[in-house]
Amino acid sequence: MKRTIIVMMLLVLTAGASAALAATDPYQISTSLPDTKISYQTLEEGKLLVSVTDSDEKPIQGLTQDEFVIRQAGKTARIISVEPLETSQEVGLNIVLVVDNSFSMRLRNAIAPLTQALESVYRIVRPIDQVSVVVFDEKDTLTVNGHTLRAKVKQSDHMTDLQNFLRESMDSGLTEGTYLNEAILAGVDLVRKMPAKNNKFMVIFSDGEDINSRVTHSEITKSVQGINNFSIYAVDYMPTPTLDPFLKGLASSHGGYAWKAGSPAELVSVFEAFSSTLLHRYIVTYRFISPPAGNLVFPDPELKIEELTTIDSAPLLNHVYFDTGRSQLTDRYILFETRAETAAFDERQLRGGMDKYHNVLNILGQRLQANPGVTIRLVGCNSDMGEEKGRLDLSRGRAEAVQAYLRYVWGIAPERMAVEQRNLPEAPSNIRIAEGRIDNQRVEIHSDHPAILETVDSEYVTKVSEMGTLRVVPEITSEAGVTEWQLTLGCAGRDVHTVIGNGPLPEQLAIPLTSNLLDGFAACEAIDAHVIGKDNEDNPLDSRSAEALPVNFVQRTQQMAAVQGYRVQEQYALILFDFDSAAIKDRNEAIVNRIITRIGQMPEALVLVVGHTDNIGSEAYNLQLSERRAKAVEKQLMSAAPGTDRLIVSGAGPNNPRYDNALPEGRALNRTVTVTLEYFQQP
Repeated sequence: MKRTIIVMMLLVLTAGASAALAATDPYQISTSLPDTKISYQTLEEGKLLVSVTDSDEKPIQGLTQDEFVIRQAGKTARIISVEPLETSQEVGLNIVLVVDNSFSMRLRNAIAPLTQALESVYRIVRPIDQVSVVVFDEKDTLTVNGHTLRAKVKQSDHMTDLQNFLRESMDSGLTEGTYLNEAILAGVDLVRKMPAKNNKFMVIFSDGEDINSRVTHSEITKSVQGINNFSIYAVDYMPTPTLDPFLKGLASSHGGYAWKAGSPAELVSVFEAFSSTLLHRYIVTYRFISPPAGNLVFPDPELKIEELTTIDSAPLLNHVYFDTGRSQLTDRYILFETRAETAAFDERQLRGGMDKYHNVLNILGQRLQANPGVTIRLVGCNSDMGEEKGRLDLSRGRAEAVQAYLRYVWGIAPERMAVEQRNLPEAPSNIRIAEGRIDNQRVEIHSDHPAILETVDSEYVTKVSEMGTLRVVPEITSEAGVTEWQLTLGCAGRDVHTVIGNGPLPEQLAIPLTSNLLDGFAACEAIDAHVIGKDNEDNPLDSRSAEALPVNFVQRTQQMAAVQGYRVQEQYALILFDFDSAAIKDRNEAIVNRIITRIGQMPEALVLVVGHTDNIGSEAYNLQLSERRAKAVEKQLMSAAPGTDRLIVSGAGPNNPRYDNALPEGRALNRTVTVTLEYFQQP
């Protein structure tokens, strides 16, 4: 039969020892009831023996698992089960009972009431419990740690043997002196021989002050230091009005309690209370919530990256936008501070429509320098609403701000730049919505010379991938849920891209494969994913990809070496569709003619014609508008090159916008049709 040992013993600790014990206590246990005192011992990992008493030290019975809370280092455990100790057949009590059997017991007529009181202890002892008894003995001695102790120990599996031992000790075994400290030290020796993981209880009964021991209080205090799973209880039956301070401190420092019994009747009731406290405990089984665990998975077999030669022809958007009520150029535009800085500017180095647009004033300045006889008109406009209502002075101030930049930074003579002002533009956006009003807060640049507002052409090599997005699937379980996380993609110890989020991890993360991101991944042989974070219990999240994602980077030089040619994409954007219009303006004719010429020169090229809109208005209407714009371009291309069957025409509406619709220039650039020629250029 499984046996553990519960030691019942009363010891006193100094305040310093008490503080040290509290500092090493790893658990915070509470219940849903107010004004309770809780102590515990660790039975094993995930299982505690818990005592819950009220303010009168009476055990509280009938608690369930829903009423217990266990925390450790800020983390909350999941309570699996709560079982009363008295019904358990697995957890036994290990008791050491230290009993004062000095001659004063007979003088005070205490032997009979003590014998009766001990019956309450005998009743709670079960077959799986083990009890050891220590009494005084002046004939035989024990040696413990160099001390000769006048004490005797009885250990037995049978309660009858222990009862007879105590009866003899109170009859023929009474001692003249009181050796309580020596008996306690003998009990501590029994406790220290028990396995550290076992629970241990010690109960000390004292009838009088210890005046004969060779063991001091400080030696007792030292002897009990560092004993795990150890509780002490005391019964003070000394003929004094107050509770012995040594016994009181010792018990409270070890999760127990000390009682004062002043009469035989009180002695019986105290032992009954103690026995109830000892037996009515709870075996609480718990488990701390596991930290998040799992892997990151790439659902795609590889990331294929190709180098693409892009011939980008973007008409120049001839609008400069201003903040509401302001006539200063915004910091979105790339502006030089001195004329010397303009020397290194080259519009052919610009990539993408937005980069080209934000350099619009520099492009104009350089072109006006290159064409000294050409003039332009700067027409300032306002939204004609709110604080801008009828503000022709504001419109003129805006035009003059553009003129001043071109004059003082690019050296363009002011007489070459006529300044005009009006309220709404000639072709305004919708004034009923905020976006439309902001679109109207602009300076329009006009010129009769085609070189000034000619397309901005550039050629560059970019990296592309047909995947569009890099997908990462977090196959991670988290009992407490994830509160914050950070996903890092990289290779060979180098971070390429980081995504930060709050709340649960998405079922799948889709990272857009931008040009900059593809540049970073192209240098990797394979991509690793690493996510860190924490859950609601502050458990750490730290997971990596089970397998790296291979990168297949096909460079232009490799394509040429394979005599398969390299991919070329010629892209033309027909901007300057007016708001809510599908009419192609005259200044787009040059671009259309160039496209027609290229289609004739490249009979193998696939031609994609895609219409776009801004996000003002309904999606259904904008889809139709984008299709009308695409059809208008298709009509011109087909009329100039009849029989062409390589055109694929579609309307994207506001979906997949090419530029940021939060900006007025983004909305203007999105009112477009793009024509793309795709082909392989032979080496």
